[in-house]
Amino acid sequence: MNGLSSQQEEIVGLPLGPICVSACAGSGKTRTAVHRLARMRQLLDDRHGIVALLSFSNVAVDTFRRDYREIVQHSAPSPRSHDVEIDTVDAFITSNVIRPHAFKAMRATRTPFLVLGKEPFLRNFTVFDGSRLRRTADLEVSVENDNFSFAVKESYNSVPISSAEAEKGLRALGSKGAYTHSSGRYWAIRTLKEHPYVLRAMARRYPIILVDEAQDIGTAHQLILEMLVGAGSQLSLIGDTHQGIYNFSGASGAFLTAYGARDGVKEKGLTINYRSVPSIVSVANKLSGRNDDAERTAPETLSGAFYLPYKKNEKAKLTSAFQTMLDKAAVQYDRAVILCRSTDWVSDWRGGEEDQGQGTVRSFVEATICRDKLHRFDDCFDQTCAGVIALLADGHGDLASAIARNTTDPMIRRLRRIIWAFARNPTNGLPAGSLLADTEWHPALSERVKGLLKTLESELGLKPADNIGNKLAKRQLLNKPIIQATDLATGTAAFHVSTVHQVKGQSIDAVMYVANRAQTCELLDGTATEVGKIGYVALTRAKNLFLLGVPDSCAGELEARLEACGFTKPTA
Repeated sequence: MNGLSSQQEEIVGLPLGPICVSACAGSGKTRTAVHRLARMRQLLDDRHGIVALLSFSNVAVDTFRRDYREIVQHSAPSPRSHDVEIDTVDAFITSNVIRPHAFKAMRATRTPFLVLGKEPFLRNFTVFDGSRLRRTADLEVSVENDNFSFAVKESYNSVPISSAEAEKGLRALGSKGAYTHSSGRYWAIRTLKEHPYVLRAMARRYPIILVDEAQDIGTAHQLILEMLVGAGSQLSLIGDTHQGIYNFSGASGAFLTAYGARDGVKEKGLTINYRSVPSIVSVANKLSGRNDDAERTAPETLSGAFYLPYKKNEKAKLTSAFQTMLDKAAVQYDRAVILCRSTDWVSDWRGGEEDQGQGTVRSFVEATICRDKLHRFDDCFDQTCAGVIALLADGHGDLASAIARNTTDPMIRRLRRIIWAFARNPTNGLPAGSLLADTEWHPALSERVKGLLKTLESELGLKPADNIGNKLAKRQLLNKPIIQATDLATGTAAFHVSTVHQVKGQSIDAVMYVANRAQTCELLDGTATEVGKIGYVALTRAKNLFLLGVPDSCAGELEARLEACGFTKPTA
């Protein structure tokens, strides 16, 4: 799209006031939101007020910031055009509530800092679930009818923790200034309730707030936004409830669904899909119950929504069939992706390595895999940081937070450079994944990490923890390389493999979604469940080609349902 569609223009051109936009996949939500931001900034006659555009991923925020800069550069100069704030919802809450003010509610004597879960000092803070102790840092906080509830997740289950026990544990950890992603929202709510002048100041500073991907608003986020509305902020939402795949964190999409019916809120829709070919949009409509239109026409090459049976022990056959379809569709392999429901499946379809290592060593194993196999260097750096911080004394518990903020502090900048140099260097730093894990990789890791710790102590004054040898023990390391040699005989391409959650919001030329029987059935049942929505999100990422991998054991049973939804079997 070179310009805005009529639907988008109508939303962008509305007068100031709360709006609720229900938008289909591929409808240009990002474009609409950023143009609406620019329009609201023009209309807001308040020399103190800042217009906020919030979302839930750093990728979305980076896109918003880039697109808004382009709009400002190509529009008439305005002295207030830069009075906007574009950030994630959590970063917005952190910068405006947690870091400057939450120490009061936490009764801490320092600026609050985020912990990522692997800091050694966290083992000293526990809560009792009625049968055994749990780490306070593992508490998940949710809000029900404006009341807090607490649980610790264990595999696919949640173990409830009594409010008295949980809040006692949070107070103990909070007094040190430490908070997790989940407990940070708890402290933000406590701060806004106990210190109402902070809430009034926020509403005054941000008279207009627009939240993109609003189906992902969880119960704690909702309460904070509702408090801001009550204090005078105008709130607008844009999203798609059919893409709400974070039910596990309390984001059911109910807030977005109900918001449009409120008095004074204008309800609008975006119903044209600019991303996908008509046959994929048709399948999406049948699954979601929507009636959206496809703006594109089908290309002359292969396109559409297909399904193929596969056997679990014959993954290469399905991958090879996908590769053949890409050739017919004229889609480059680097523009295609294989999606799975879980990280375990992702590992398996990447040619998963056997789990090796425990505790701190496991962080370095993951860093090695990220660097040498997946080429995800940011994740390699993050895992290396987690491993290094776990080897430092308790007094350095706020380092993870400082590193994540990419602070301009010279000491932190030097620390980042040292860890980056270690993480990316298989010769003198993090050992290569091709080494035998127990007899080659581990001795090299142990020697080099101890040298790294000496450098950090001598240059930056960072004290190592006691019992480094125990923390670097080689438990569960095998006599085989961490990264297995690729079998080049298959002749299949090495596709990017990811979870659906990691590609949410993206447009991808071709997608293969590998499902089991239950996931296939829930996809065909529609978007009433979280797993059904995950399948719908996988489908609607695809621009030209979508292939659903269905287990051979149930393909015949589900064939009629698949074809009724619009999926077809590719011809030979």
